[in-house]
Amino acid sequence: MRTFDPTISTSGRALADLFRTWCHLRGDDTDGEVDGGDLVKAVGEMFEGLGLNTGGPASQVDVTAGQHVFTVLGLSCDHSDELYVAGVLPGEHADAVIELKTDEDHFGRWAATFTTATADEAADMARRQVEDGDADGHGPRTHPDDVTPGRYVYPKNLLDDLRDALTEWFDDNPEHTRPSAVSFHITHDYDDGPAWSTYGPTFHYDGDPEREERRDVPVDRLPHVDFDHTAIADALIEIRDFEQPQDGDTLRIALRPSA
Repeated sequence: MRTFDPTISTSGRALADLFRTWCHLRGDDTDGEVDGGDLVKAVGEMFEGLGLNTGGPASQVDVTAGQHVFTVLGLSCDHSDELYVAGVLPGEHADAVIELKTDEDHFGRWAATFTTATADEAADMARRQVEDGDADGHGPRTHPDDVTPGRYVYPKNLLDDLRDALTEWFDDNPEHTRPSAVSFHITHDYDDGPAWSTYGPTFHYDGDPEREERRDVPVDRLPHVDFDHTAIADALIEIRDFEQPQDGDTLRIALRPSA
């Protein structure tokens, strides 16, 4: 019996995609063998889809000593930037919260996941996140396919600014088919430490009907693309200024489908 939900968590979706790849590589023969090299490649692509650098250290998946994962539940108010915290639960539960068709008058149900030392710190971070413009919650991401390292809690408005800038860039550069997501890697070209690179992004075309012929090649690495001197660069600077990335990190932003 399956023990994970492929519709709720990022890891669940990644496992489901990996199993579909296994079945594709195996073919219709239920006793068929899967080529080890192809499977290793599929596993590596799954890790990258989760925001991990397959050439980076194992510490990418470690939680800093003394840090714990908490989910904050509460109510946001439509006429203020205040969050009313109802409770803090150990573990990652924000994506499992079911959105109801109705809300209380002037209030919205809110949930987000944080990695902190204590539950009180998680609650304080949640309040600050709402003050910074995240009235919807459900974690630091605004799209289920966004992938940012779990130790970051980027405000919703910063990620949406980057998403909007990317959408505008693809509208202005039709020679590049709009992907389902774009990933950014680390650069050390600046004097003040690691930053998100504007150069050599990865365009992800997973599940894109226009790229169906490339089903086994789900990403395009484009070293000739540079977003320097664009609104994308400005948005990356804002995100970096909020919290500086670390070596081995990848920032993946999902794009809304074109109209």
